Formats: sequence, structure tokens, C-alpha cells
Amino acid sequence: MAGNPDMARFLARLPPELAASFSRAQLEAIELHFAMRSRVAHAIDWRRRIMLPGLRAYIVLLAGRERKV
Repeated sequence: MAGNPDMARFLARLPPELAASFSRAQLEAIELHFAMRSRVAHAIDWRRRIMLPGLRAYIVLLAGRERKV
């Protein structure tokens, strides 16, 4: 966990006794959250909000090269 700067900043903002109370599984789940926040560049990254009476939604279209092996 120490290698992840987001985790280090997160834990540094907490009271030390609270930061020390997290289990390994909880820390891994928090780290996963930070990893999901980062955005990968896409060839097409189109995002629009839809605001209709009684409806608030969004549309996202992402396209790019497949990077999985």
C-alpha cells in the first residue's frame, strides 16, 4: 500500500488510530477504488448529460485500441 500515493494521502488524512484499524481486505478495497478513478486515454471519449423533466442521466461513449493480452 505504501507505493500508492493516493493511498498514502488518504491514510495521512485520517487519525492514526483509525488508519491503523483497517484490515488488509479493507485497504485493498480502498486501493481498488483509487485505481478505478484513474482514466485511460481513449481515441474517442464522448460524455454528455441528459437533463429532462424528472430524469437526470448521462451517456458515455468510449472507443480505443484493445490493450488486453
